Amino acid sequence: MTGDAGLEPAGVMTPASKMPPPAPRKSGGPPPPSSSAHCMRPTMMSPMKDAQPDTLRGPLSTIPDGKAVSGTSADQLDGMPASFHAGPDIEPGPWDQFFDHQQDIRIEERGATFRVYLAGASGAVLFCLHGCGYTGLTWAAVAAAVKDRYRVVAFDMRGHGETTSSDDLDLSSNTLAADAVAVWQAVLGKEGPPTVFVGHSMGGAIATWAANRQEVPCIEGLVVIDVVEGTAVASLPHMSAILSNRPPSFPSLQVASEWAKHTGTSKNAAAAAVSLPSQLRRETAVDRDRWVWRTPLEKSQPFWRGWYEGLSEAFLNFKGPKVLMLAGTDRLDRSLTIGQMQGRFQMIVLPQAGHAIHEDEPGRTAEVLLNFLQRFQIGQPKRPIPRRGDVGIVLPVAAGPVCPALPAGSVEDKPR
Repeated sequence: MTGDAGLEPAGVMTPASKMPPPAPRKSGGPPPPSSSAHCMRPTMMSPMKDAQPDTLRGPLSTIPDGKAVSGTSADQLDGMPASFHAGPDIEPGPWDQFFDHQQDIRIEERGATFRVYLAGASGAVLFCLHGCGYTGLTWAAVAAAVKDRYRVVAFDMRGHGETTSSDDLDLSSNTLAADAVAVWQAVLGKEGPPTVFVGHSMGGAIATWAANRQEVPCIEGLVVIDVVEGTAVASLPHMSAILSNRPPSFPSLQVASEWAKHTGTSKNAAAAAVSLPSQLRRETAVDRDRWVWRTPLEKSQPFWRGWYEGLSEAFLNFKGPKVLMLAGTDRLDRSLTIGQMQGRFQMIVLPQAGHAIHEDEPGRTAEVLLNFLQRFQIGQPKRPIPRRGDVGIVLPVAAGPVCPALPAGSVEDKPR
């Protein structure tokens, strides 16, 4: 399934002044790899390289508060001089324009306090898991579009957003899946209402693993967004290079927003206004404030393979209706291609969207979710299926019109 570790072409722009000179080409050899737009677009948010802890936020902080790095100016820290930004900075989009409530829920057995966003008052629940580097606010625009008819629960996974835990660096699939189940139970109860797990990228993998734990008794559907095992696993060797090509910080939110737009990381300004700031935090570095990534994704490398290996079969083996939303059909691996031909899941392709389909196309994503919920009557009284004892014997009916008997002596009745 492609995802945060399953990288996609294009998007990372490297300043020309920092690009190494091209290697000499041998006669008859292949051309050198391109360093332009097709140098692999990452699908995770990157932290600052060589992260150091500080006194502000603990082990996940990236810039020492108020401390200068010897011989390093603030401009060199993020590679973007302050002159790139003119005028007042933008304000983060308020979460309460999209969600109805936010809660910080302490779950002792998980050793964590999870930030949870809630929308809607009745109906089935869409339990949403974000991709690596994102936060629960990545679902803001979708939540606003569906909350009149269904409920939405989205939360920041450990090591992300406003969630805090005793081990923010444990991003293994088992830990994250157990966290997801614990949050679902804490918010909705052990029995809970009919629920559809919805996950994007790494969150799609964790949603699949959590659904297959069979610890949520009323899960009635699974929606996975833009993650495919085959391409994800194949992309893992390139991830370190991808992360090193991302700016470690930004002098302002406006610069961060322009970067996201320029690289294609986000194509929807309204969704990005609430989602992108939640992935960053303001810290004092050297001679001025700047915005740095909250999640040090390079430290999640030991868990990348565990997120995705075996994911296609786990998705196909889920006992319930399921949808796979992709930005392109080239992402399907062999197992999913066969499964799709057998009708084992529904596939939706949105080629105009980037990797964050639900942010780039929130209206279309909401439409897919609503159609899915209605088609399978999730959260609605099921229509009874007639049983053999409920109906009488039904005789077969001959196809085609039945001709009336002709009177004796008619022209058609006479021998020829």
